[in-house]
Amino acid sequence: MKKERKQAPTQLFLRTTGGMGISLEGSVDVDALPDDLARQVATELTPRKLSRVVRRKAVTFVPGQQEYEIALATGEDGELKRYAFTDQQADPELLDLLDELTATIIQAKMRARRTRRQPKREEQGKRESREKTPSPTFSNEGITDPATPLRDIAEPNMEEKAEDDALMRASEG
Repeated sequence: MKKERKQAPTQLFLRTTGGMGISLEGSVDVDALPDDLARQVATELTPRKLSRVVRRKAVTFVPGQQEYEIALATGEDGELKRYAFTDQQADPELLDLLDELTATIIQAKMRARRTRRQPKREEQGKRESREKTPSPTFSNEGITDPATPLRDIAEPNMEEKAEDDALMRASEG
């Protein structure tokens, strides 16, 4: 038991590829996880258990197959141990845990993105209040059929253009 505790991961790096063409990678600080999830990581993502998963025979490539790469920083020295396997090799409990960790990574990335955007939005709001430039308005006037090609809307036909030119010349003269 003591040996297993020493090997409990402190940091993990996860990369998933395949499936429906979606790939993701990120890291998780195990100490920052909720207690239940941290306990699951400590018991399920041990070098011993992951080595067993990696050794399981997988069927040759299957369309939609998900591939996982995990690197665990374990022990006091932070030694990295790497494991690669497919969803066919993993048991359902491990896949559920990996789904939770993937969701954790996605949530962290979304929070980071929002945090980076927030100062930009505040600065943009200050700039807009200083400029007070009227924004352009758009109208759907004259568009009756949504299937009308844009070129027919954006470019007046030649007859209308000739009439407009004649009116302009008459008003100038």
